[in-house]
Order: sequence, then structure tokens, then C-alpha cells
Amino acid sequence: MKHNGHHDFQSRLRAFKAVVLVLFAASLFAGCNEAEVDQALDSDANGYVCLACKAKFYTARKVFPTRCPDCKKPNIEQAVGFVCQADKQMTIDSRGHRSVPCKQCGATTAGLGIPREVDFKAWGAGLKTEAEVTGQ
Repeated sequence: MKHNGHHDFQSRLRAFKAVVLVLFAASLFAGCNEAEVDQALDSDANGYVCLACKAKFYTARKVFPTRCPDCKKPNIEQAVGFVCQADKQMTIDSRGHRSVPCKQCGATTAGLGIPREVDFKAWGAGLKTEAEVTGQ
């Protein structure tokens, strides 16, 4: 059986890169305990914006809407937090954007964050029930 030295090198290089990536990711979370990591990746609420009427609303964590509670249209999009690298301010907007201007300093946001209920309230969103957002 003939071995291709270049192919073997490429395979070993890919494996090395994968190991380095895993070690790097592990080092990022080394200073955080499991509860802190879980909290950073989880939210107590889900936020949305209606693309038709621009209504902002949020629901309990386990409620997922099928329509806007105001105009009753299905044109809703999940709201996410865009984090400004300069001042760490979170600006909430629809998930369809790649970045938005920071609401505090105007700089282009560089990262994503997971908003919590308090963030949705500060954004001006109102809490809606499952019946209001599903019609059931």
C-alpha cells in the first residue's frame, strides 16, 4: 500500500488544529464555574419584535409565539442582544441583523449577548401570555 506523505501531513495538521481549538475553548471557561457559564448561555425570557407592526414583546422562557399579540400577524422575529465592545452596553434588536449601532455610544456592536427579562423590559417590551401570542 502506497502512503501519500502530503495527505498524512494534512491529516495530522487538521487533528492538531482540532486539539488546539478544543484546548483554547476549554481555557476560555476555565475561570468560570458551571453555574456562571449556564447563566451566561441561558435566559429567563424570550424576546420578539413584529416585523409588520414593530411591536416589542417578550414571553416566559417556555413560551414560543406563533403570532404578534398586537396585529395578530405571524411576522415575528426573535430579539437578541448586540454587545458593544467599547462600553459593554447591550442593544436589543431582531436576530436578522448582523450588528446594530450601540444605543449608548453609537459604535457598531461586535458581539452577541443573551438578553434577560430585565433587558427586555428596559428595551420597552411588554410581557405577553401564551394565549396572547398563540391564539390558544
